[in-house]
Amino acid sequence: MLNFELRTSQRLLLDLIRNYGPVTRAELSRMSNLTAGAITQYCRELMHLGLIIEGERILGQRGQPSLPLSLNPIGGCALGISFSPNQLDLSIVDLAGNKIITVSESHQENQPIEYTLKKIRIIVHNTLKKRQLLHSRILGIGYAVPGYLKKDGRKRYCVSWLSSWRDHDLTELFTQNLNYPTWVENNANAAAIGEYYSKDWDKIKDMAVIDLGYGIGGGAILNGHLVYGGFLNAGEVGMAFPLGTPRPSLKNLIQYLVDNGLEASKVSEYVESGHPLVEKWLMARLPQVEQVVLGSLQWLDPKLIILGGTLPIQLIDRMTMHLNEKFSHSFEIEKPVAKIVTSKQGSKSASLGAAKIPIYHTLNSINQFK
Repeated sequence: MLNFELRTSQRLLLDLIRNYGPVTRAELSRMSNLTAGAITQYCRELMHLGLIIEGERILGQRGQPSLPLSLNPIGGCALGISFSPNQLDLSIVDLAGNKIITVSESHQENQPIEYTLKKIRIIVHNTLKKRQLLHSRILGIGYAVPGYLKKDGRKRYCVSWLSSWRDHDLTELFTQNLNYPTWVENNANAAAIGEYYSKDWDKIKDMAVIDLGYGIGGGAILNGHLVYGGFLNAGEVGMAFPLGTPRPSLKNLIQYLVDNGLEASKVSEYVESGHPLVEKWLMARLPQVEQVVLGSLQWLDPKLIILGGTLPIQLIDRMTMHLNEKFSHSFEIEKPVAKIVTSKQGSKSASLGAAKIPIYHTLNSINQFK
């Protein structure tokens, strides 16, 4: 874990270097409004800590050739754990957000949380040992847990297959379980942080992420900061579709197919073959996704809206194509509208996003929306 405290100005420079690197000291001075002397001092300190590195000199400019700065990928790593029905995923990423490894283990639903904590200790130790990372600088561990925070702001009303966790302070338990800085977010917030640090959408600091998995959730990044809301439950877009009613989620798709006599284990085959029932389900769910996207456009004004999650990517691609066509002609003349895209993070977006939560808290100078 980190054995030092970063100052606000150092965090600011780290975030700028992550967003715009390789970047010169002169460029950092212009973007941060810090003096050249301060930039030199802070960058020297960050290099001494192993968090940033210098690249090859940039020639052809006035004065001395510049040495561009980038994050040092081996300057640290972070861990992320996510939970889905009958499965636990662990991802490890380096300081630059690059995936090092992702592993999966079976996980029994609604077992006593003590068993889960033991499994986490074992999988984390074995994976760090396997990748020779036991003595590396660990920034921390993030957890993606589906469910919203309760009124006390500590306990989480988890989904039904984790209902035995609802009376526990998960942040406290997870922190005690492993000696690392620990953060717990819902799946959509983890996915939003994962997208922001994915390098797929460089220099975009305002985005909304819609997570279409076993449920439906939303996460938003505005000016580079995760939006939490007054009760830390921003993005609960699933409220528009009460449990037990049709909604654009993988769980609902599976249930719909099973109710109509098909096999749950063959969902991928039905999707790939364009089965009529899959098409019927998709057409019925498109207006619901439109509703969520329209709300994001109205309230957040993001530059980018990303659809992702465990719903088959073929269906998400169809949704994004439909939505871009729908909203490209729906607003006032010359009004800029967000681009709507499919996530590139794949089925492990929750654990990869969870692994980037410690990076987010290390690099961000402030959490202004929390």
